[in-house]
Amino acid sequence: MSLKYHKVAILGAAKTGISCANFFLSRGSQVLLSEIKKKEDIELKIPSDISAEFGLHSSKVLNSDIIIPSPGIHSDIPILSEARQQKIKIISDIEVFYNLADYKMIIAITGTNGKTTTVSMVGEMLKKEGKKVIICGNIGNPVCDYINTSDKDTYVVMEVSSYQLEYTNEFKPHISAILNITPDHMERHKTMDAYADAKSKIFTNQNKEDLCIFNKEDENCLKLSKQCKSQIKFFSVKENKEKLVLKIPGRHNIENALASLTMLKSAGIEEKKIVEVLSEFAGVEHRIEFVRELNGVKYINDSKGTNVSSTEVALKSFNQPIILIMGGRDKGSPYKPLIQFVKGKVKKIIAIGESKEKIFTELKDSVEIILLDNIAQAVKKANEIALSGDIVLFSPACASFDQFKNYEERGKYFKQIVNEL
Repeated sequence: MSLKYHKVAILGAAKTGISCANFFLSRGSQVLLSEIKKKEDIELKIPSDISAEFGLHSSKVLNSDIIIPSPGIHSDIPILSEARQQKIKIISDIEVFYNLADYKMIIAITGTNGKTTTVSMVGEMLKKEGKKVIICGNIGNPVCDYINTSDKDTYVVMEVSSYQLEYTNEFKPHISAILNITPDHMERHKTMDAYADAKSKIFTNQNKEDLCIFNKEDENCLKLSKQCKSQIKFFSVKENKEKLVLKIPGRHNIENALASLTMLKSAGIEEKKIVEVLSEFAGVEHRIEFVRELNGVKYINDSKGTNVSSTEVALKSFNQPIILIMGGRDKGSPYKPLIQFVKGKVKKIIAIGESKEKIFTELKDSVEIILLDNIAQAVKKANEIALSGDIVLFSPACASFDQFKNYEERGKYFKQIVNEL
């Protein structure tokens, strides 16, 4: 597809922004990378051939054919409001890929929880079938890294967030899935309706030639399915649990596997082969990941548990007594829904980071809570109080940005501290 954008402004100098900038430079566009942080606060190196500004989004951004905000940038910032008034096109990186790459099929997966695991399941199965596969989006590398290498034989499996979907206008995957919708990112979307509306953009442009898959047991998914104009299929643990026996624990992983099974069958893969591969799937890093057993105590890394419903899922995955380490940057959702899962199952909560006082206030009546500053202190304390047969579960229910760049860095640090015990 020919390039139609000559002047491109990209907001945000993190992985996605730099990836987009490099792509458009490779196609001969005039690129401006605009970053609100000061240059000395940027962690990634900006290539010298990219024109960049730091500390502000100046009016230069408006001298462009197209603006691509990085997913973490709120849609209501002044420069984007001004761009809308001037009718400048604002799109996300996934729409750039959709418009400019060649591919055989795009399979796009969203949901509050389970995206990474489901994308990994689908991608692994397609690879075992000998397909040319790109796994991208919120997992691995940004999508723009692959525009120049994707071709008409490529299956593209994307993990897409509400943030990315918010900036789409034309994006139309061949197969899409919404795994679940529970409260998350309320500091960005403000209401559950706005959050669900952002998720619904995964199917907005689909038609009867396309397919969207929904969780039959999720009320918000059922509501959205009534708006969908494509073919629709549902997956249900209640109806199909016996189809799959998995290595990885938890009802949520059966949901992820059933969603994967439905998508893969729709992509033409034989059910028997899919079931064989999924039954051997070992899980993904940072999601209810076994780290180590020491003195009869198992340590579990669930750093990807960045919201309350993720931590609920993690708690429901174990029957043993739990010491729960949680906390980080608060995302605007209440912690009180965890009380019913904490009572009788969690021996102690160790709360850390910026949100620890809020966690204490909302959960103090359910279990003893110890307040500490950071992961290292929390692991040391958990090691002191845990007994043989206990689980030490690190499932923050919060974003990582108070002390880490992302949940991956946070999870690796947790594992490092555990392995040093």
